[in-house]
Amino acid sequence: MRVAVIGGGVIGLCVAHYLERGGAEVVLLERDLVGGGCSKGNGGWVCPSISRPLPAPGLALTSLRWMLRADSPLYIKPSAMPRLMGWLWAFRGYCNAESYAAGVAALAALNAATDRLYRGLADDGMEFERAESGTILAYDNESELRQTEELLTRLGEERVGSVDVLDREALAEAEPDLGGDLIGLRMRGDTHVRPESLCAELAASLEARGVEIRTGERVVGFTPEAGGVRLALTSTAGSGNAADGKPAGLGADHFVLAAGAETAALAATLGRKLPVQAGKGYSITVRNARVRLSQPLHVTPARIGFTPFHGAVRVIGTMEFSGINRRLDPRRIAILERAARRYLPGALDGSERVDWVGMRPVTPDGLPAIGKLPGFPNVYVATGHQMLGVTLAPSTGHALAQLVLEGRSEIDLTPFDPARFA
Repeated sequence: MRVAVIGGGVIGLCVAHYLERGGAEVVLLERDLVGGGCSKGNGGWVCPSISRPLPAPGLALTSLRWMLRADSPLYIKPSAMPRLMGWLWAFRGYCNAESYAAGVAALAALNAATDRLYRGLADDGMEFERAESGTILAYDNESELRQTEELLTRLGEERVGSVDVLDREALAEAEPDLGGDLIGLRMRGDTHVRPESLCAELAASLEARGVEIRTGERVVGFTPEAGGVRLALTSTAGSGNAADGKPAGLGADHFVLAAGAETAALAATLGRKLPVQAGKGYSITVRNARVRLSQPLHVTPARIGFTPFHGAVRVIGTMEFSGINRRLDPRRIAILERAARRYLPGALDGSERVDWVGMRPVTPDGLPAIGKLPGFPNVYVATGHQMLGVTLAPSTGHALAQLVLEGRSEIDLTPFDPARFA
């Protein structure tokens, strides 16, 4: 069986990995560099304990206050508003307790194998940066902390691991450089990885096993046939691959669309609407930062996160809806800078600094789309993982590979079926 995977981010790489392990002949297409998109500069959190849908009860009203302020945690660029109205209206419809609870349960089930699968990647010989350090959520009020604690209790320790409540003294002892007089929850079962090293190791492992990886090659369309799709039409820089300037064709038995926020455009070439928007996230990575940090840390009042890596600290946060683009808005970087100076002084002081922006793929219900594209029995989708791409990548890849190769998955993919948007 020959399978073409379109998209070389962490999701596409994991799909390709498990397809090859299952016996498929795999070719992976990436329009830029493998691991160079949304996977590159994110926080690298592997956090089943806090895997939740983006739309939450009360968020719709909060978002109204935030969305037109460029310095807010959630910003919607006014020029993008007309084309986002339908998506935002659908998003608003999921900001209720019932949808949120169902989404949390679905993500918890998808995450059940996360730790085992990450250990399996290491057992396969992949040497990527990974730390079993846990995660801390910091709060400035006890009410919000207790709400999260109650949610984690309902999920159960077998799914989220053990959870410690940290008063001000305990949190200060755990992270001495953290300011703000905060309290916290520590999830001991969470881990984190350096996403750049993870993607590099996945790609190197695939190539060593004979998987063809084509970079700088963009899929511009498909050739449908009775019962599915026959060819992916591809183009390199310029007008096309072929001598006559026309796109070249790549034949396969099955196709997987895993191109992040740009997956909707691929589905559109087949006449299918996939409501995936680009939710741009920002990060600042500082080498040799003059700060002590022993585990990933989310400062809830500022909606900002910090991740320690070997020789570096990464500051992450914000959500911006401004369409498909890679423009870096300095006002969004300034949000991270202000919060870092307030809560983790020294995080921005180091020997080198890299500012980054990436496009997270976001669906209106906050759940990924994993499964067959409606109307095409040999075309599959794996996108919409919002801020959980690194957490959900192995379980998504494993489940989708089973669906492609065996027609079914051990994990119930019903809540993630792309047909729910049809």
